[in-house]
Amino acid sequence: MYQEIKPSEGLNNVIDSFWTFSNNKASENFKVLPDTCTDIIFDINQNKGFISGIMTNYQLPELSIESNLIGVRFKAEKFGSLSKIPLNEIKNLRVELSQIFSVCEQDTLSQLNNLKRTKEKINFLEKFIATSFEKNYRRQDKLVLSVAQKIRLLKGNINISKIAKSNNISLRQLERRFKSYIGLSIKEFSNVVRFKNAKKLIKSSTETSLLEIAFDTGFFDHSHMNYEFNRIAGENPSFFR
Repeated sequence: MYQEIKPSEGLNNVIDSFWTFSNNKASENFKVLPDTCTDIIFDINQNKGFISGIMTNYQLPELSIESNLIGVRFKAEKFGSLSKIPLNEIKNLRVELSQIFSVCEQDTLSQLNNLKRTKEKINFLEKFIATSFEKNYRRQDKLVLSVAQKIRLLKGNINISKIAKSNNISLRQLERRFKSYIGLSIKEFSNVVRFKNAKKLIKSSTETSLLEIAFDTGFFDHSHMNYEFNRIAGENPSFFR
């Protein structure tokens, strides 16, 4: 069974949510959609952890009856300061914690398996994450953070050249920094943000036609929205209505 838990107020600008998956009634392929987030996932039964990089399209991981997972879903633009490597290297991939964290940090995280209750695990992870961000505060790329925030505010509909010009940086430099820190190119990140916004409107605005939603959310037409939804989610827009 999948369950989401909201983080403490002090960390809600960094963490989208904690989540758990356990006590499943049968093995299944669980569809995961791109959400501009990067996850740390701990497999409690196998005593190991890994990073699930930011995604550009859906994935179908197989989860067994024995699965006992706890995850931390980071807002993508916040995770970059913690990583030892450019995050575009793990786009759409799952890699071991050693790719991101030091041996000392991995040893600290291994203590998670000694805790029994979910609440204890989340409290432990919140303390670890707060300490990690405090130590790595100066590694934040404030320019990339501001660009990512603007993309979210404009729901993925931006002029990349104008953003570069307004920040007195070449488009090539901005693209390189953004891709390394976030994990996606500016266009890829914007596409996922636009998809999320359109999906939300399709579900909430049931009286509005899909064609109108397509135009309102920055797609060229209904066919373009269909193509992007199938590419990113493996479903037509009407599936989310």
